[in-house]
Amino acid sequence: MTLRFLFLVVLQKIFLDTTRLLADKTNNLLDELWNYLEHGKLIQSAVLLLAAQEQIRGGCSSKINGSSKKDGFDIINKRILRLAFALRWGKGSNRKAQKLLKERRTLIDCTGLLVDVISHTGEPLSAYIQAHSEVHIFGYIVASVPQMPVA
Repeated sequence: MTLRFLFLVVLQKIFLDTTRLLADKTNNLLDELWNYLEHGKLIQSAVLLLAAQEQIRGGCSSKINGSSKKDGFDIINKRILRLAFALRWGKGSNRKAQKLLKERRTLIDCTGLLVDVISHTGEPLSAYIQAHSEVHIFGYIVASVPQMPVA
């Protein structure tokens, strides 16, 4: 069990590092992130938020925001808030439309929570992943292999 956990942490770090490198080369990172968030891709959004948080915190420009540099988490939170208000005022024309509207409201609420959690805990979480991925996993693999009798 411990071996599998350590292996997954190492893979997660590699995946986050790759995503971080791609985010560094992405123009309009906030717009790309917003596309994920707006379309309900929460897993992809969480990975991008976690991997690119330094770039997001440092300020990003976006087409919607213009060329000024602001904290990207604030920009995304404002977009979420605007969409949440718009969805609260929306009315469905029939049961199916009402159900879809309710699901969309729930999704945008979850999106807001995700962004809030990453904006507050992203740095310690990244530090944890970084620190625990440096473990010498090969030693754990060798230690977990049963000793074979020598003939």
